[in-house]
Amino acid sequence: MQKIQTQETLSALKSGEILMTRKADQIQFYALVNDRIRVQNANSRYTLSIEEWQALFSDEEFWIYEPVQASEISLEKDAEYYGWNHK
Repeated sequence: MQKIQTQETLSALKSGEILMTRKADQIQFYALVNDRIRVQNANSRYTLSIEEWQALFSDEEFWIYEPVQASEISLEKDAEYYGWNHK
């Protein structure tokens, strides 16, 4: 994940990036949806105007969210595994 400077957060959101913060093992995500900032974590989801978001989260440390790519399923390994005859 790439750390982003506070002054770059709004332009990153406008370019379609999803941002995240982490406090006390609580991860929170931020995305721009219909000219509002969607804030989402495991317990809640809400939207804020850009001005409200900037006022509330100006001191946060933001990271660009990069989803982990799931590993490819190996059809050969599946065929080998399911081809075993169990007695």
